Parts: sequence; C-alpha cells; structure tokens
Amino acid sequence: MTKQVIFSGAPSQVINLPSVLKGAAVVLLIGAIHWYASNHFTVHWNLAFAQMAAVMIACGVPFLKTAFTEIVIDTERITWTQGILSRRSSTLELSSISGVTLAYPWWQRVFGTGTIFMETLDPAHPVRRLPGIRNAEQLRRQLDEAAHARRDPKQAASGPSGRPDAQHRADPEPA
Repeated sequence: MTKQVIFSGAPSQVINLPSVLKGAAVVLLIGAIHWYASNHFTVHWNLAFAQMAAVMIACGVPFLKTAFTEIVIDTERITWTQGILSRRSSTLELSSISGVTLAYPWWQRVFGTGTIFMETLDPAHPVRRLPGIRNAEQLRRQLDEAAHARRDPKQAASGPSGRPDAQHRADPEPA
C-alpha cells in the first residue's frame, strides 16, 4: 500500500467559541461592576481596562494554540504538531486504533465541524481526539477504513487468538 495523505490541516477555530463567549460575558461583567461602582465612589478605569485586557489575552491563548496545531493523517499514522514557543510532535500508528467515533456538539454542528474520538490500544492514551474537524464524517470513514487496512494484514498473519505462534490443541492434558 502506498502512503497517501488523508488529511492535513489545523482544527477549526470554531472549537474556541465557548472560550470567546465566556470571555465576553466576563468583560461585560467587569464593565458593569465598574460602571455601578463609579456611581458610589471614584473608580480608576485603567484598572477596569487592565482586567478586561487580561481576560482578552486569556481568551486569545486557545486561538493561538489552535492556530499553531497541525494534524497530518496518512495511511500509516496520525501526526500532531503543537506549540507556540516550543513545538511538540506526537504520532499514533493507525494499526493501534481499535475504534473511531464521531461527536457533533450542537454548537459545532452549526458550523459543520465535529470531534473525532479514537480508541487506541495504547494504555497511556486509551482515547485520542481530533477536535474541530471540518467534514468530520467523511474523515471518520476514511480514518476507519485506513485503520482497518493497517490492522487486517497483521490479523490475517496471526492465528485466531491474535498471536502468531498460537497453536490450538484439541487433545486433553495427559493424566
């Protein structure tokens, strides 16, 4: 089988919508508190602007993390590259994927994105996810087919128990 790229790109920024909405609510709350307080005593508005700037920076970090994430899926493995200042790269062999599930949170469905969950044989990372994927159903199907294609040759070469050296004997143990 030749190595082909199934998907290459970054998650959609739609996954950061909850962070933006929470940040907007906090900024409005800060503004309302300072406006109400200004009716009762002297308020330093530069403090309010500093608080609002801190909230906006905190909301901007997820956008940067998403923008600096790259996912490449080929017919052999999935490679994640993440990081803003320092880069981290990890891979997942498709042969270690035992199941692929797709979830469409209501707020992502509106924008045509979904989250793909992969059950793996890796005890350190039993579930991996690909959040904010456009055309997620199509990618889920392709990923599932590629994972089956990578696993099937190994299963065909091994016995029914999954071990290549397994021999099933029907004779009883000697008495």
